[in-house]
Amino acid sequence: MRAQGVDRASVGLNHRREILIVDDDPDIRDALGECLRYEGYDVHAAADGRDALDRLEFGLKPDVILLDLMMPVLNGFDVLEALKKRPEWRTIPVVVVSANRGYQAEDLDGAVGILRKPVNVDRLIAVVEQAVTSH
Repeated sequence: MRAQGVDRASVGLNHRREILIVDDDPDIRDALGECLRYEGYDVHAAADGRDALDRLEFGLKPDVILLDLMMPVLNGFDVLEALKKRPEWRTIPVVVVSANRGYQAEDLDGAVGILRKPVNVDRLIAVVEQAVTSH
């Protein structure tokens, strides 16, 4: 893990950035969450796409969503489609996190980036920071 945390001057002292991790694998949710908490982010987790959309419906406003593609109940492709239909969700940056090598970010309408599993921690932090600052 990196030695420094999120630059509070760049993200504002009064607003901790929130990340929503959507993955059906609890070990992956925990590992990604631990890395991001260490960097100073508030982390929320959802076990599938339906759980993620429910959290958004109930008022969660994440600065970035990390989204697995292959999940039960509601998969990542369905979540991307649902996000595009709601103006208040359409602007949330989504980074796809997937072991599937058959997709590029350009292929996934609504995604600003893609991370391959297993996720490199430095790449995770860099992609999240880029998504947060561009939002």
